[in-house]
Amino acid sequence: MPDLRWTRVAPRKGRGAGFPPLMLIHGFATTVTQCWISTGWIRRLGDERDLVLVQLPWHDDETLTDTLAAAFPDRGVDEHALPLEDSEEFPLRAQDVLDGLAEVIDTITSSPARPQVDVLGYSLGARLAWDLAGEEPQRVRRLCLGGLPATDRLADLARALGEPTQGPTDEADPAVSEVLRFVESSTLRREALARCANRLSHPAFSPGPHDAPPQEALLVSGESDVVADDAVLLTYLPDTARHVVLPRRNHVDSLTSGQFVRAVTSFLTER
Repeated sequence: MPDLRWTRVAPRKGRGAGFPPLMLIHGFATTVTQCWISTGWIRRLGDERDLVLVQLPWHDDETLTDTLAAAFPDRGVDEHALPLEDSEEFPLRAQDVLDGLAEVIDTITSSPARPQVDVLGYSLGARLAWDLAGEEPQRVRRLCLGGLPATDRLADLARALGEPTQGPTDEADPAVSEVLRFVESSTLRREALARCANRLSHPAFSPGPHDAPPQEALLVSGESDVVADDAVLLTYLPDTARHVVLPRRNHVDSLTSGQFVRAVTSFLTER
């Protein structure tokens, strides 16, 4: 049975007042460590943020808590797990993950003084963040979406990874080829990633005006990113939404862009 795991990193003692917790959701075939720690995000977000680091099903990062405790000995670190059912009779679906994320938000916003969270998602994490914010408009204050693919290619990925699904694989799609390249270098098991792609491809992600999040939103993508095709999504979001394009960056190295981090931190600290 897969888990939706999440690790909370408390602000340094005496910090954190005035900021809602920030939920970070990583991308497909990567881990929290690879997406948010090795790239310097946790350090550069500063000491004032109460951080909630989500581990998506089939993306377990077994040494994460120890890594965080060693890196931030003066900040509280605690890990939680929410079991999610996945069986032939009741296969896990994207909505089950969204329900789990909503449950996490309920847990971390139980105090009346902190009724909302901010959400930052990358790639698959951005797709989930889009749906989560749309379903929880009162619980999500601001939304940051990086490397967001408007076209759902998870079913193609599942087939390419050997998971039987309906229909042919579009192997000519450069976005599918790009994701397969970093799947090959992933520390996660190929079979687990195939199962994740299969399960979360139902229902297909088809964003539009009907489900666009109403929050203040920031979209960020690399100029050379063949996976993210998020410009069209800007037309669905409120007129106040912003779009930052990272020069010469692709889907992988966008995460190490200082411009990306600065755009997010500036956006999240506005009143």
